[in-house]
Amino acid sequence: MVKSDAYVVYNPHIDEFVKVKKFNEIELGVLVSKLGKFISEPGSKITQYVRQTIAETVVAYQRYNLDEVLESLFECVIEVYPLLQIEFVCKAANDLSDEASFTEEQPRRVTTLAGIQKLESRIKKNLIGQDEAVDECIKSIKLLSSGLGKFVSLFFVGPTGVGKTELARLLAKEYLGNSRKLVKINCAEYSNGHEYAKLIGSPPGYIGHNEKGILSEKADESSEWILLFDEIEKAHPKLNNLLLSLLDEGIITDSRGVDLDFRDSIICFTSNVGIKDNVGKRLVGFGSTTKTYEAAKESIEQEFKRQFSPEFINRLDSVINFNQLTKDDAAKIARIHLGKLPIKTTKRLVDYVVEGGFSPEYGARNIKRFIRNNVTIKLADRILQDGRGNIYKAVFKKNTLQCVVS
Repeated sequence: MVKSDAYVVYNPHIDEFVKVKKFNEIELGVLVSKLGKFISEPGSKITQYVRQTIAETVVAYQRYNLDEVLESLFECVIEVYPLLQIEFVCKAANDLSDEASFTEEQPRRVTTLAGIQKLESRIKKNLIGQDEAVDECIKSIKLLSSGLGKFVSLFFVGPTGVGKTELARLLAKEYLGNSRKLVKINCAEYSNGHEYAKLIGSPPGYIGHNEKGILSEKADESSEWILLFDEIEKAHPKLNNLLLSLLDEGIITDSRGVDLDFRDSIICFTSNVGIKDNVGKRLVGFGSTTKTYEAAKESIEQEFKRQFSPEFINRLDSVINFNQLTKDDAAKIARIHLGKLPIKTTKRLVDYVVEGGFSPEYGARNIKRFIRNNVTIKLADRILQDGRGNIYKAVFKKNTLQCVVS
């Protein structure tokens, strides 16, 4: 039997079998990108999109009178390739537009007011519930981009899972134009006094003195980075003292005596200092309740000042408090994560994720974990069973999620 290079679909409107070209996964991805570019052109109309899709997919489409059978032919195509529905191609076009905003041909750093306004909008779209924190970051970026400020240091304080690390990642991607511009330093790995050498190299006379540290290597490449010192409260005080010169001038001297220039960088610190000891603490009295994050902010600020030296705090440009996430925030975050999967995002599905995954204590990470364990895994089973290219919808039976082909 000769292997066919087309699917056969019956079209009742013209009482005829229509042949739709076969595409492998890569070819289908290329076609979706091509159609996404097509609808991104100014003045594009849905009928033009449908005609273009038919021209790309239907075998010998020229023999049909498209004015009469346009809709029915398109239905044949969608029956084979649900991903070519206009809403999914529009999403692909939007993703393509976001990527195109930061090609290598464009300036890496945002340097205009209009660019910074777009930057602010994109970050707020992806970082839910933290508009005030973003506003504070944007103020510093305006000073840096205008030349009125040189070097920025920001300290992010807030519960786990609210977006502190995510904001640093977004700054690298959206402000400097490349996610690889983020240098994340896990401060739990610097809890011993001698471990700071991993950043600037070992002192003379010690093993590895001739080897460069992490910051030495990055400074050799560029002076533009997002340096993220994650969970800085877990680091040894020697690391904090080492960073004083970096916070003062944006320059730090490594073990070889070389000045490392980070004056065009943004230095970020994250911490949840004081939160474990104060948030959720039971209050004494009638109808005793637990202390919320908002009510504990004063205690958290006192713990922050106790943990870090005045010399360190005084060198920070801004200490930014992050909000605890609400259920509404959780729903928006769930929609973002679900939108990346081949499943229709319905209110019922979002409610299911929020009910099962929302936790003020663990924040957005718990939502992502719940989606992975309860939605993504089931989609993976269906994809492995049905093959790729389908769009699914959520069906609930006795509050148990099932994924069926849409």
